[in-house]
Amino acid sequence: MHHERLGRDDAGRTSGKDANSFPTATFATIARLYFGRTDIGIALMISSFKITKIALAITLSFCIFAASTSRANESKTRTLNIGGTQREYILSTPASPGPHPTVFILHGGGMNASFTLRNTGLEPLIAREGLVAVYPNAKNRQWKDSRKSEWLQRNGDSDEDVKFLRALAATLKNEGIADPKRIYVTGPSNGGMMTLRLVCEAADIFAAAAPIIANLPVDLARNCRPARPIPILIINGTADPLIPYQGGAVGYRGLGRVISTDETVASLRRINGCSDAGHIERLPDLDPSDGSTVTIVSWTTCSSGAPVVLYRVNGGGHRIPHRHGGRTKLIDQFLGAENHDVDGPEAIWAFFRDKKL
Repeated sequence: MHHERLGRDDAGRTSGKDANSFPTATFATIARLYFGRTDIGIALMISSFKITKIALAITLSFCIFAASTSRANESKTRTLNIGGTQREYILSTPASPGPHPTVFILHGGGMNASFTLRNTGLEPLIAREGLVAVYPNAKNRQWKDSRKSEWLQRNGDSDEDVKFLRALAATLKNEGIADPKRIYVTGPSNGGMMTLRLVCEAADIFAAAAPIIANLPVDLARNCRPARPIPILIINGTADPLIPYQGGAVGYRGLGRVISTDETVASLRRINGCSDAGHIERLPDLDPSDGSTVTIVSWTTCSSGAPVVLYRVNGGGHRIPHRHGGRTKLIDQFLGAENHDVDGPEAIWAFFRDKKL
């Protein structure tokens, strides 16, 4: 059973307990996640900048795309009872009756659903294409993506997020909201690694997946046995300081370990039965000042019919590329360069558009 509440202010934003603020607790969470200790993280970051600017800058860097307040879809905050625990999500739906193609958008570590909805800039595309968007909330703002870390694994069963997202997809299908053959999942960072976990453990639900700035966690890579091959798009930066492209410890102090992007892609190619030879396309360097370029490597000759595509952002950091992004020294300092040669939301939807179960 689910419950819902609906509210929008004059700017079209979802109302709720955290809809219009960025709590100090969230900033402390981010500091602990990526510096290992809250006091050290805050001390390092406020030495040169005001705390409010830092909180906003770091949080914005985890958004999938540029901010936008222009939305046509109606958004509702709902809850779903999972084993006696109320799990929350935001549902963004078009005015026309369903079922519709549906995109699950998993927030990054330390983020939440309401912030992600307001600031990803994905909503205009969702409305334009007549899609449903689902923004689930992780407990304690962290998805249990299978990394071995006390911080990530505490408070509940290790597979509770998979159970929640499975039940959520089933609910939306049963209500005639989601098209059962066209449910997709994407997310950055912690949300990207949770996307990869869903590829391994819930491939029967999703028609395609797009993990962003994320690699397979070491333990997940050892045990990834999808129920079916699933089309996958990955967007990763080669100079990511938090989730290293070459693999290793996550975060400045280490929050579990991941395999490299090349190993992640190779593992997914093996699962999907793709040939070794990929098609390479180098995109034009539309913004030489951003310090990065994009190479697309596509493996489309796959026995399963499920392609694997990598957007390799050469010189890119823990950032999502988008065409009309700006430069912020604070974000660049801690998270690396943002690429402006490709538009993230359009690339992801172009990949999802024709994929069906």
